[in-house]
Amino acid sequence: MKYLSFKVLILAILMPPLLYLATIHGLEQYYLTGRYQNEIENTYLADMDRILGGEVALQESIRHSVERYMNDDLLIRLGIDLDVTVATAEGEILYPPPYQPGATRSGIDNEDPIETARNNFEILQNGLTVDVSAVMRLYSAIALAILLVYILLTGSGLYLYFNTASFKARLEEQEQTAELERLQQLENEFSRQFERVAAEREELLREHQRLQSSLEAHKQKAARNEEEMFEEIEKLEARLSENLEEQELQTNEILELEDKIGELEKLRENISRHKEKNAEKLTKRFRTLYKNIDFHERSLSGIADLTDDMALKAEEVIHQLDVDSTAVVVKRKVFSRKGKINAFEVVFAYNGRIYFKKNEQQRIELLAVGTKNTQAKDLAYLDRVHLNHTG
Repeated sequence: MKYLSFKVLILAILMPPLLYLATIHGLEQYYLTGRYQNEIENTYLADMDRILGGEVALQESIRHSVERYMNDDLLIRLGIDLDVTVATAEGEILYPPPYQPGATRSGIDNEDPIETARNNFEILQNGLTVDVSAVMRLYSAIALAILLVYILLTGSGLYLYFNTASFKARLEEQEQTAELERLQQLENEFSRQFERVAAEREELLREHQRLQSSLEAHKQKAARNEEEMFEEIEKLEARLSENLEEQELQTNEILELEDKIGELEKLRENISRHKEKNAEKLTKRFRTLYKNIDFHERSLSGIADLTDDMALKAEEVIHQLDVDSTAVVVKRKVFSRKGKINAFEVVFAYNGRIYFKKNEQQRIELLAVGTKNTQAKDLAYLDRVHLNHTG
């Protein structure tokens, strides 16, 4: 289809992962790292009174404060990996604590509180440095939510693009159909002209024969009129020649029209194949979206023949049938020829008609979708469906 761009399809495939990676990188570099840097700096010395009082070692207090903050933060639980390093001015790492086999975290409790307070004060007086790095796990809940948002946005854009392309294709199809009808009318007009010229030719031939006979008679009657008769014959033959030439020209024009009609027939076949492809896409989409409804082929082809506005209204009713069929307003019950209830009729967009029924498993069967203009054909189809099921 000439209105669908392969580049747009490739862009729609590549955009979600590229935007996903760029967003994660941007959040890590320009938001998360700065945010957690500030919040860790504000919370890692939360127990300052206990630190200066010697009740707890500075390293242990920093560890408790940082771990408590990380356990309470929702984003960290949803998939943010936080790398926190707290060091003294001399470069000694206070957090994370170094691994010491056999050592316990509570071993510092046996030290003298005064000595502990003095050590804590000396470390604080020399100054501490805090380094925080935030990394978002690619398969975390937050990352997958970001990817899903970009996929939905790209899919919506692609859906609008395909709708626009389909609309252009339908306009082109209508123009080609109108042109085909115009050429068909021209062909009919030329056919009538051809028949008229052929009749004139026959009449001229008969006139020629009559004049030939008259010429022979006049030759026998008067030789002196022979020259005049020959001149008259020449005039008639010239007229006959002109008519034959005109007939040949019109024959050529008819042949050209037949060639154009053949090309338009091929074009009509291409348009029919395009409609079949659109119907296949519509079938896949509806059977994926509305799993509580069984679609008959006539209902899907009927939706494909609707205008965009009416198709949207029809899909709104189908969505209601899929969610809660009792909420749909039924205009009337449609009876078969034997008087049995066959289906229900729902009106949409004033002129649209939807016909459905419930099968033995209480599932919705969407039988047909059309307009008031196709109502007679749709009802005949419903009667055939009933006969097939009961027969």
